[in-house]
Amino acid sequence: MIWRNCFRLFLTLKQIQKMSELSRRSFFKKAGLGGLVIAIPFSGLTELEAAAFRKIDDTSTMTELDKLHMPKVTLPPVVEDGNQAPIIVEIDHPMEKDHYIKSIQIMNFNDPVVIKGQCFFTPQSGQAFMSTQIRLAGGESRVWVVSECNHHGKWAVSRDVKVAAGGC
Repeated sequence: MIWRNCFRLFLTLKQIQKMSELSRRSFFKKAGLGGLVIAIPFSGLTELEAAAFRKIDDTSTMTELDKLHMPKVTLPPVVEDGNQAPIIVEIDHPMEKDHYIKSIQIMNFNDPVVIKGQCFFTPQSGQAFMSTQIRLAGGESRVWVVSECNHHGKWAVSRDVKVAAGGC
């Protein structure tokens, strides 16, 4: 009886050891499937159609809540040098102790580096304002700006820009 239990334990340990031995080929198979599983949920983010973001296309239908949280983006429609594209983001939102803008994030999904800039704010910041220069790849692309309120979630706006030369 004791020998039978030891033999079962030995077989179980052998099976575990066999499963833990990972060949190069099986590693790449598993890594490829893992990458596919990770890529599928994030594939829709290129257009930011996720329910977590509030996106307004028509400014005439904006509510007061939309007007309060929507980022105002100043970005030229045509940029001569993609290495230095100026962008200004501001939000006319009160920065009170219990209701304020937490962050502003600038993204471009056409570039190798997606996140172009990110700022975090506190009520002591006084105003949600960000001014910087971003690097854009040549050609046409869409720059997304996402602002996050500590109560009402994330709000997104996009601007199309054409880069004449340079960039990533």
